[in-house]
Amino acid sequence: MAKEKKKEENLEEKQDVRQLRHSFRMAIAGLLLLVLVATGTTYAWFSLSGRASTYVTPMGGTISEGTTSLLISKNAAGPFDKTCELAYAGNPDSLKPVSTADLSHFYKAVAQDKEGIAVFYRNADDVVDAQTLHGTVYLQCLNAPCDVYFNKEQLKLGTDAQALAAMRFGVKITAKEGTKTYIFKLDELGATGSAQSQKTIPGSAQVVSAVNGSGLPEYVSDPSTALSDYMANAGNSDNDFKAGTTRLIRLEKDEVASVEYWLYLEGCDEQCINEVQSKTSDIQLAFAGVEVE
Repeated sequence: MAKEKKKEENLEEKQDVRQLRHSFRMAIAGLLLLVLVATGTTYAWFSLSGRASTYVTPMGGTISEGTTSLLISKNAAGPFDKTCELAYAGNPDSLKPVSTADLSHFYKAVAQDKEGIAVFYRNADDVVDAQTLHGTVYLQCLNAPCDVYFNKEQLKLGTDAQALAAMRFGVKITAKEGTKTYIFKLDELGATGSAQSQKTIPGSAQVVSAVNGSGLPEYVSDPSTALSDYMANAGNSDNDFKAGTTRLIRLEKDEVASVEYWLYLEGCDEQCINEVQSKTSDIQLAFAGVEVE
């Protein structure tokens, strides 16, 4: 009797083990399915149709007259002029969603749940040049110190409502004054009220700041700010500007500053969804200098 009871217990134990193994296999299969489904998801992307040059506005006069001018170059050693061609680190054909809190590290979603909410991420520093518009230009304030702002009239980062709502423009400027890091929203460059929205992360108005070893993200508040405060105000004549609310950087006489920039789709933005696909844009950076009083 005792032997039969023990035999039954052993049989039940084996069945429990088989059930656990089956459950484990199902859990793994479920995880793989999640990854496969997410990998097959069509992520938003944004085509680039043009390669416009950068543009700087002299503060007055011409270079030959020896008056103060803000000049630009794609090389730190020059030559410096009023325009230069943009040179991109990866020369991408399209933008793909990434997320960053500081422009130092970028992350991309690798899995979503059935509601389209990102659940796993990986570090994207190795592909950021292929998935964002990333490059560097150099500014020089000739003959006098100046404060640098954006030139609203010449700055072009797209016109499509969905794309402008989903994109960010990151800038890291290094000069004697220090290194200034900015992430700008682009809603002010167009009417974005018609842009479609859908949650892509559990919260809202957040971006990814880190990812742990399991691929789980840490979120922080979206640090992006409006462009308008950093625009130069129009002066009394063409190519004449007055100080805006906040300068991007102050340059000393003849100083050269590096301006590293990223134009990218913020993957955590509620407008960064499939509706942003197949959009095109010409890109033109534009700066204005205001002489320091």
